[in-house]
Amino acid sequence: MDELTLGGESVKKRRKCVSKAERLAKKALAGALTEEQRLRQMQPLLESNRSEDWDSANRLVESPATQVLFLSSLLRKQQGRAAAHYMKRWSHPPQYELSTLLKTPALLAILNADASTAATFLNTCADNPVPLSSQSLYFILHQFVLPWIANELDAPLQTLLHNFSPLKWLLLEHALVTGQGRHLVNQYAYVCQELKRTSSSLTPWWPSELTDVSTADTRERIRHTMEAALQRAWPDASVHLFGSSKTNLCQPNDDVDLCVLVPSCDVRGADSADLAADMHGHLALYFPAPDAVVVRHARIPVIKTRDADSHLRVDLCVNNMAALWNTALLEAYLARFPVLRPLCQCIRLWAKARALVGTSHMLSSYSMVLLVIHWLQSRRVVPFVDVAYTDALDVSAIHGAIARAFDDAVPPSALQTQLPPVSELLVDFFVFWASDFPYATAIASLRRHDLTKPKTCHNQPLLYLEDPIETGRNLGSYLNRDSQRVLRNEMVRVCVLVRQWQQLQPSPSLLLHSVSFGTSAESQYDPDALTACILRRRAPHSQCFTMTGDVVFRERTHGLHISTITSDETEARRVVASAVRLGVVGVDCEGVALGRHGPICLVAVAVGCHVSLFDIYTNPALMDVLKPLLEDPTTLKVLHDCRKDSDALYHQFGIALTNVFDTQVGHAERQRQRGLKKAKQGAKYMQVSQQTKLKGR
Repeated sequence: MDELTLGGESVKKRRKCVSKAERLAKKALAGALTEEQRLRQMQPLLESNRSEDWDSANRLVESPATQVLFLSSLLRKQQGRAAAHYMKRWSHPPQYELSTLLKTPALLAILNADASTAATFLNTCADNPVPLSSQSLYFILHQFVLPWIANELDAPLQTLLHNFSPLKWLLLEHALVTGQGRHLVNQYAYVCQELKRTSSSLTPWWPSELTDVSTADTRERIRHTMEAALQRAWPDASVHLFGSSKTNLCQPNDDVDLCVLVPSCDVRGADSADLAADMHGHLALYFPAPDAVVVRHARIPVIKTRDADSHLRVDLCVNNMAALWNTALLEAYLARFPVLRPLCQCIRLWAKARALVGTSHMLSSYSMVLLVIHWLQSRRVVPFVDVAYTDALDVSAIHGAIARAFDDAVPPSALQTQLPPVSELLVDFFVFWASDFPYATAIASLRRHDLTKPKTCHNQPLLYLEDPIETGRNLGSYLNRDSQRVLRNEMVRVCVLVRQWQQLQPSPSLLLHSVSFGTSAESQYDPDALTACILRRRAPHSQCFTMTGDVVFRERTHGLHISTITSDETEARRVVASAVRLGVVGVDCEGVALGRHGPICLVAVAVGCHVSLFDIYTNPALMDVLKPLLEDPTTLKVLHDCRKDSDALYHQFGIALTNVFDTQVGHAERQRQRGLKKAKQGAKYMQVSQQTKLKGR
């Protein structure tokens, strides 16, 4: 519409209606024009600010050159939304790629110069009935999203990612694999809620031995033997199984947890250390174990020993009534709600495989079961139960008190009666803890659903997990910022893998996908590959990169395969080809006084778990095979302190290293970000540019 001025006021003039016949006639007339004529006629039309002229110019768009001219003109006017809407009207070929158009230098320069317009344009392009291909998504991620993250351009980033779900998923995956942008994982984890709308499911993965109760007899024998031995010195002592040994959630090789009650020695907590030491000395007479020890300074002192017959590890504590109450409460939940057992078995097995339990600053297996129960309580599957706990050394009252607590809980009519299958519930567990639970404000409690954190803990994004018996105890206090991030990222990781499995879209050659690491783009997916990937073991020390922790664990457990290449250039070219295909390679040069004049004798090239040693001293011609790899701008070379390596390669063989990640520089920058002193004084001589700074805050 045009504007008229009447009486000092601006009034919009209604556009003249154009009949369909007139539009078809104009289109037919435009079809007879050459590309040069089209470009010449489009130029003045696009200089106008009238939408009628833009419509006329749009009818002349046909070839890539006219497309670039049209989009460039509107984007220079900061009309990103209009440019995207016009582009949707174009008739694209079946294999059309948006990334091909965006790579045009003229168009790319305009988009890079104005991040706000680029964000609006790309976000509107995403609102298309035909979804963007994986290649286009990867191009947008690497060309726009990641540079904006590095330069802290938050406004265009928010504009671009708003309702752009495929790109959010891709950003989550990239952050989990590389660590870049991992500070945005919590912000965009809500995209995982989309899985609830697609009826996503996971095949339960507990093996048959988890439901095998044959080890229960062994654990009962150990309990009875310990009790008989202790009663010789403490006649009123009684030994009780607790934890997974009692609830039958344990795996065959799990520890045996025992609690000895001695009413005549009413000591609790840290005060029971001396009594535990006396019991340890007494048990050593009957069950000598070279690795037996007393952990005196724990919150609850523990005797750690081993059963000679079954070789199971045994943990024995003294007068720990809370442990017996907790176990009885879990037994009651498992008995009343059968759906809990398979879910708890799956989550415990997953947590153990992913090193989320049994390591420092992580949760216990017991806490993982509490997470399952609280999630089902939030979904109105099981009730909230508030138990009246008493600390008396008497086990006879426990089951009665818990039964009364269940009777007083939420009536069954308020709970769901039609439950989804376990396969769908499994996905919902990860969605809940990845995106639904308000970590900053809420308490995960089995007593009530509306508990909020105290003011001292408010807005701290750490899990507050209330012990259902000792309600003043926060089981999430074992977590720190890094381990909390790992825990939540692991929940997000499963959601990402489930969506990957649904899409089967991104080519494994484009990124180190956890679901397809080590496979070729043409390989077939095994039906059980998703479960195998979810349970893939992770290295416990891998705190920053969730998915690459899988690779680290594989290298540590399967070991490195080392081979020497002296004269076989065919094998050398195969190693180089595999490195280029993977996109990342470890490199290390060795020599005598390595440097500008110190000769290179050996070059180690690591591709995954395979290390190839190139004997340059014997056969310098091998460097001609390595040169394309070392100078390849698309393959990431990982080195530690590359200064001497780079100096030697350039002055001895004319090789200019490109696309290098120096782990020493990365470590120094990481230390600087955390406010710590540099690990090595020599790090002060390394200049860290803005491009190399790590953005994983």
